[in-house]
Amino acid sequence: MTIGRKAALCSLALAACLWGAGPGAASAGEPAGCSADTGQTRSIVDMAGRTVVLPPTIERIATVGSVPVINGYLFALGLGDRIVNGLPPRFTQTARWRLQGEIAPGLAERPVLQGQAGGGVNLETLLGLAPDLVITMDTPSARALETARMPVMVIEWRHAQDIETSMRLLGCALDRVPQSEDYLRYFDATLQRVRKTLADVAPADRPKVLYFNPGTMATPLVIANWWIEAAGGRSVTAPLAGEGSAHYTHEQLLLWDPDVLIVNSPEQVAAVYRDERFARLAAVRHGRVHATPIGAHSWGQRTIEQPLTVLWAAGLLHPERFGRIGLEDEIRSFYQRFFQYGISDQDIRWILDGNGG
Repeated sequence: MTIGRKAALCSLALAACLWGAGPGAASAGEPAGCSADTGQTRSIVDMAGRTVVLPPTIERIATVGSVPVINGYLFALGLGDRIVNGLPPRFTQTARWRLQGEIAPGLAERPVLQGQAGGGVNLETLLGLAPDLVITMDTPSARALETARMPVMVIEWRHAQDIETSMRLLGCALDRVPQSEDYLRYFDATLQRVRKTLADVAPADRPKVLYFNPGTMATPLVIANWWIEAAGGRSVTAPLAGEGSAHYTHEQLLLWDPDVLIVNSPEQVAAVYRDERFARLAAVRHGRVHATPIGAHSWGQRTIEQPLTVLWAAGLLHPERFGRIGLEDEIRSFYQRFFQYGISDQDIRWILDGNGG
């Protein structure tokens, strides 16, 4: 994906200025857009095609649904201190997401809006938090929360190009255009750097790769296909149709016979090596089973750290070309530049080891 430099500082491409429109006025499929700020009530068209009226200032933000992913956007915009809710319990029962609380101190003590499985939002708690804006990646949740008469904004990350639209939309809506532009410049430059390094690598020399959960035999299809290909691999799930998680059998996995397997944790690496059903795979026979790093979020999933994912995977798949990439320095620079967080050498090693909680 190439993230273009198409938009003016406070508008998305194709966006119209929308003043005084009521909630839900946008038709489905209308391009996402954000008006310029003149101190009046502003309106945006979010990524679900909904018109959302924003208050003049946004100091308190609630994140609903894919909380760690949305938090990452806000960290990159320098707004972690405006998040009013904590992580759902499933993200706090291990140390894997502890850097969320390090980047945004106090996050662990904030009220929780969702239960163990992520499920529904506790509306009473949400109303008590009095957010100026709720951000979600789930359109049904947004429509349900509209009844509480608070602004609810939908962003999406179904396709690689969505990162540009969502980042520009958030940058404008939250008055953080310079920060969103800086991130997108870095995103472009990093992917271009990898493309240039791999430009003369023939398709046959690009290893077959599967990113998957060995317990569920599933892959987050679109995002995994994208970063594997961007890093110079051939994703074996690329021919599969759909946008959600793809499921497949052990028999299909044997037919694919990936050169490299990438999983979510060191525990999953061990599980692959223990499972006799995987023993015939080239990746297992040659010791090429690896766990993704995890920082603000798991690098194999939707994460604001996705440029780092591509750099990491490129070094893994093509060590002869990226052996001196200096990934530790890249992480240190990224965290300082976008999260305003001075990460320690110990935490960088913890990230790259895939920690495991």
